[in-house]
This record gives sequence, C-alpha cells and structure tokens, in this order.
Amino acid sequence: MSETENQYDLVQRILHWLIAVAILAMIAIGLYMVQLPKEWELPPGQESVRAFWFLLHKSLGISVAALIVLRVAWRLAHKAPQLPSYIPSWQQRLSGGVHGLLYVLMITMPLTGYLQSMYSKYDTKLWGMVLPRLAEADPDMREYFSEIHEVLAFTLIAVLLIHIGAAIKHRINGNDINQRMSLFARK
Repeated sequence: MSETENQYDLVQRILHWLIAVAILAMIAIGLYMVQLPKEWELPPGQESVRAFWFLLHKSLGISVAALIVLRVAWRLAHKAPQLPSYIPSWQQRLSGGVHGLLYVLMITMPLTGYLQSMYSKYDTKLWGMVLPRLAEADPDMREYFSEIHEVLAFTLIAVLLIHIGAAIKHRINGNDINQRMSLFARK
C-alpha cells in the first residue's frame, strides 16, 4: 500500500492536530484552575483570576466540542485508511478500542462540562457572550456532573498516554505508521 493510500485525508489530519493541541491545553488549564483559591481577586470590578481560567476553559471546551462534532461528521463520511499488514491483529484491535474510547471521551467531556456549567449559579459564557440558561442552578446536579467530568478527565489523560505511548513506540520501531496522521506527510 502506498504512503498516500495509507494516510488520513488532509482534513482529518488538520482536525486531529487542532483538537489534540486544544485538548492538551484544556487538560492543563483544567488542572491549573481547580487549584486556584476562590478568594484570589483582581482589582475591584474585574473577575477573579480563578473565574478567568474557568471562563477560558469553558470557551475552549465549547469551541473544541464544535471541532469534535465536525471531526466525527467528517470521519463518518470518510473512512480511515487500513492499518498496515505488519501491525499484529491484537494491536489493530487495541488501536480500534483506544480510538473508539477517545471518540467517546471527546464527546462526553464537553457534554458533562456544559451540563456542569448549566447547573452552576454562574452564567455560561462563550468568549464573553452569555449563553442562554437551559437549566436552573442546582448545586446537587452541578456537583454530580462535576464528579463525572473529573472522572472522565482522568480517564482521558490515561487513554491519551496510551495513545501517545503507542505513537512513540511506533516511532522508535522505525515503522511509518505515524505518517498516517502527519501534517508533513508527502503526497
């Protein structure tokens, strides 16, 4: 199979890397923002530093969710190239499972984050625009979705480590599997 037949199309590769960078940023921001003290304030009239990071995380999350919807729609309309025959069948099945789990997590993470935000007493803002409230503030529901979001976040981190570890393993092995998603793959 030629290199071009074995790689994802350009749209899938661009979306992969945009979403990957955004998700890594979201994880870093999420881990940072929850550690900030609630009383850490900017000058009067401005939002707290903690609120700034939460609002940034929410806006990025909603934006990434839109990219993920686009990616899923594109992926449903454009098949993935077959894995090379030199990849053992158990690794192909494991790869399919990891990718399937990544898709599930990429869909459920923004959904649970949005639901957590909807049940908060604070407005949900997308890059400064207040979004319509779809539910009344409910601390119990906010906490419920917050806990789910947190568990999913750590699950996503674990699955991403497996995904990245596999990519590194293939790179070390010297095979060309990483070219399937490379932005710099030759056409």
